[in-house]
Amino acid sequence: MTALSKGVRGADTPLDLRLDLERDPQAPSLARAAVAGFCERGELDGEQASTLALLVSELVSNAVMHSQAPPASGILLSVCRLDDGGVRVEVIDRGSGFTAIPRDPGRSNGGYGLFLVDRQASRWGVDRVGGTRVWFELA
Repeated sequence: MTALSKGVRGADTPLDLRLDLERDPQAPSLARAAVAGFCERGELDGEQASTLALLVSELVSNAVMHSQAPPASGILLSVCRLDDGGVRVEVIDRGSGFTAIPRDPGRSNGGYGLFLVDRQASRWGVDRVGGTRVWFELA
């Protein structure tokens, strides 16, 4: 994993979360549980904690369902507090990446994950560092 962005507190502080997940249907619920613990330790308020859990669940679900990574490859979840009090999340899988496109409003099911990230995060992006990395920050 590469270094996170500037403004991040020292790596591996007690408030950081790094979790290796198997690419299976249980990964989103395990990620939510880990994020709940992170929120308690970091004293995040209820609204920020709920938004964080929702967005992490969406991104981990996307990595499980849509990644073109080898079946036995895992997913890395990294969550850390920023110096300004915000939170940065990265979800990395070994897939070849994708280009984020706007949600098709004519589609009645699915496609809401990145739409929610776009609406709720202060910043977000996709890059191909060590596989596919989807990241977001909450102010």
